[in-house]
Amino acid sequence: MSGPSTTRPSNKGYSPVPVEERIDDGVDSPQREEADAEDDEGLYNTSAPLLSSRTRGNEPPRPQGELCWYHKIGRWRPFRRRNSYYTSWDPPSKKRNWRKIFLLSFLGFLIAAITGLSISTGVLATKYRHARNRSCWNYRPYRQYTHLPLNEEWRSANNRLNFVEVYPPIKSSPSSACQAAWNTLHYVPCHEKIWNRSWDNGKHSSLFDPDISLYARALCDSTCTQAINRAYQLISSQCTEQDVFDMTNYIGPFSADAGLEDGPVAVITTIANRLTHTCRQEPTGQRSYYDMPPYCAAVMWEDWFIVDGMNAGNLEGLETFEARTHTTRTQRGTYMSSRSQNDCDNVSNYYRGRWVSSKRFGPDVNSTSCGWCTMNWFERKLLSWKKKEIVDPKTGKHVSLPDYLRRIKHAGQRCDADAWDRVWGRAIRKYKSSGELPDDWEDDGKDRAGKKPEKPSKPCKPCEDDNIDGIARILPIIPGDPK
Repeated sequence: MSGPSTTRPSNKGYSPVPVEERIDDGVDSPQREEADAEDDEGLYNTSAPLLSSRTRGNEPPRPQGELCWYHKIGRWRPFRRRNSYYTSWDPPSKKRNWRKIFLLSFLGFLIAAITGLSISTGVLATKYRHARNRSCWNYRPYRQYTHLPLNEEWRSANNRLNFVEVYPPIKSSPSSACQAAWNTLHYVPCHEKIWNRSWDNGKHSSLFDPDISLYARALCDSTCTQAINRAYQLISSQCTEQDVFDMTNYIGPFSADAGLEDGPVAVITTIANRLTHTCRQEPTGQRSYYDMPPYCAAVMWEDWFIVDGMNAGNLEGLETFEARTHTTRTQRGTYMSSRSQNDCDNVSNYYRGRWVSSKRFGPDVNSTSCGWCTMNWFERKLLSWKKKEIVDPKTGKHVSLPDYLRRIKHAGQRCDADAWDRVWGRAIRKYKSSGELPDDWEDDGKDRAGKKPEKPSKPCKPCEDDNIDGIARILPIIPGDPK
């Protein structure tokens, strides 16, 4: 036999020569004689060649195993163009569904964009926090900062406030005693947050409000409370209401402050009242060797996300309380602890922890566990109504006394019945004795929507820690301080 040809024949004008082949298609063929079969054994030294599917004709290929899901994903090509020809066992593919392609592409791009944005935001925030801490500590560990506008650190900073530099000058008066007393406030060991007015009315200024519990410890430090108490006694004895600030040509941190006080007496009185209110603690609160009882301003923020300001005559915080008690649930007792630190605002890293007993939440009467700070917050609101001073935050209209009481009752009656009845009874007796409510006035039990509250399905256990007979103050009671 001659070897295979080295030249490849041309396909032009070529027609295959029919060759008779043996196809083993499983059809039984007549058996030859054993003798003929023995004669043919020496003619073939190799086995019969396997025929391809194309040569075999219209027979389907051998069944293949199912591909795994990741193989299918890897082979999926929505933009691939298929040939117009196809085999008998491979039917033609459907036309492209451009709507499906567009939706899948958009979803993939959206998921990738959100993932990338989240990762980049987290990385940038982490780098910014680390860089901020390094910038604080690398300069001087004992550096004192200020965040007041139009102010320099050498004039006034945290823990060494200079009232004389940041406030307008006092107008000249026949008495120089007031000026001399005011000049003593050039080094007050307090944090700048004692000048913050945004918490006074209990309103959330924005979503980025500072954490009240973070600054409560810095504001209520004993050195600060004692310094403010001494300053109040000195200014009150040496200055009068006639001693006022001279706003002419004044450019300083309080230039744009619409609520700036008129003079030194009003300034020190406002700060003393603000500090007294912020530093309230539960009289029977937990006391341990490592930590003091939490301040009520921090408790209301952590438990209800309510800004407990010193001006309680408003409707702020009621909707937040109702939203937190909208569903019936029970919270197990736990120990809440956290570490707070802001190196660039001179807030030391300290450990805060308190044990929170199991609490009940619910929209029905007597279905929510309220502590002393919460009940004190409701009581102060009930007793703070003044004519033509309470404004509805939604409509801007003045709220009458009956409507004001009903709105507070709609939220407050969810607390423990015994504590709420005592708070409610004291408020009603006060307004009846002052003549602001008629003697025969009785609440009809309807809320502001004109509906009566649903009765509880089962009796609830009253609050165990119920003591609202007094208010714990860090500072001594200041004359003229509203109670």
